[in-house]
Amino acid sequence: MKQPHKHRDLIIAWANGEEIQAKSNNTWQFISTPTWFDDIEYRIKPEVVRYRVACFKDGSTVTADNNSEVKEYETDRAFIKWLTDWIEVEV
Repeated sequence: MKQPHKHRDLIIAWANGEEIQAKSNNTWQFISTPTWFDDIEYRIKPEVVRYRVACFKDGSTVTADNNSEVKEYETDRAFIKWLTDWIEVEV
């Protein structure tokens, strides 16, 4: 039985509209039309989650992931301060 292409699952994902990245000099770069060479590492572009953490007078903490939540929390009378700047995580 013939072995499937090394990048078979990524090729299918790309054909279904996923964004593909290739690794070059230890950096992931967007590739609009991948070449699917065996010696290149490819991946589906990960989703990036962006958030920051706020502290309130009752000791609770919450995360905000958009500017409207930031404004809402900052106007809350129990708001003390932001514990973090914006944090971005690939998931």
